[in-house]
Amino acid sequence: MGYKTIFHIDDDDDDIDFFATAVNQLSAAVSYFSFTNAGEALQKLVTGETPPDVIFLDLNMPVINGQEFLLRLKTIESLQDIPVIILSSSSDPYTIEQLKTQGAIDFLTKPSGIKELINLLRPYLI
Repeated sequence: MGYKTIFHIDDDDDDIDFFATAVNQLSAAVSYFSFTNAGEALQKLVTGETPPDVIFLDLNMPVINGQEFLLRLKTIESLQDIPVIILSSSSDPYTIEQLKTQGAIDFLTKPSGIKELINLLRPYLI
């Protein structure tokens, strides 16, 4: 798919660093923006300063969780076509199906190793 501008939303700093390392190893041409607060990410999207090609979204976050963020995003006409890929430690089949029905284009379960994460992200970045 070759996405070039990525928003990554996850409240865990370690997961953000892990994701950034994988992205940098896959492609130096990717513009990567991370957010630990889904509300701040949504505000950045609404202002349209740097529209992403794709959003990688964690589910389990305080204040605005991933599912709520997805639902809000899909109600904003100028943002609803941005692809959202859920990247979460959850893997409940019902939740996965529900998120896809609500507009997520894919669901990836967070791996524990960098090689596995690189392999998961490769189809989206190259």
